[in-house]
Amino acid sequence: MEVLAMIVEYNPFHLGHKYHLKHSKSITNADYTIALMSGSFVQRGEPSLIDKWTKSKMAIDNGVDLVIEFPFIFATQSAELFAFGGISLLNSLGIVNYISFGSELGDLNMLNEIASILLKEPPTYKESLKKNLNLGNSYATSRSRALINYYAQFKKDTDVKKIEEILKMSNNILAIEYLKALQLLNSNIKPITLERIG
Repeated sequence: MEVLAMIVEYNPFHLGHKYHLKHSKSITNADYTIALMSGSFVQRGEPSLIDKWTKSKMAIDNGVDLVIEFPFIFATQSAELFAFGGISLLNSLGIVNYISFGSELGDLNMLNEIASILLKEPPTYKESLKKNLNLGNSYATSRSRALINYYAQFKKDTDVKKIEEILKMSNNILAIEYLKALQLLNSNIKPITLERIG
């Protein structure tokens, strides 16, 4: 039995969500799908446009087998806590084989590599992060600059401008956080990413 999970908001369910669900099921040959879905509030603490019961019905009507409400404490957090809360919950079920998420990049290898660096925080990266924070930069800016510095020093064959672009895109950032959480939990859940279109 293959079980596919997605962490979603479906606020409201639209054609992009339908595409994501359909193609994720096709890629994984999933027998069942789980949507871990935000309830009355979505990420960044905004109220959901549609009530959670209607969102759940839309998900089920479009092919999701089980909707689990994403606890408010995680659903309204930053990307890092949002992703960690979602992956932790799905991992604890013990039945999920795959997690599917969108990203602007659509390249799991590159996203996984970045996630690994951010999780392990090699000394050079850590020093650069601290230096940028001490200069008064935001955490997001400091992290991006530290990562670019790390790539410039140790992965010279990588275009650092590409890394900078990757870190500017919200779905890439969330994808990286999902991958960090999977690595941190040593999860057996296999990630897949679909390139977001439009």
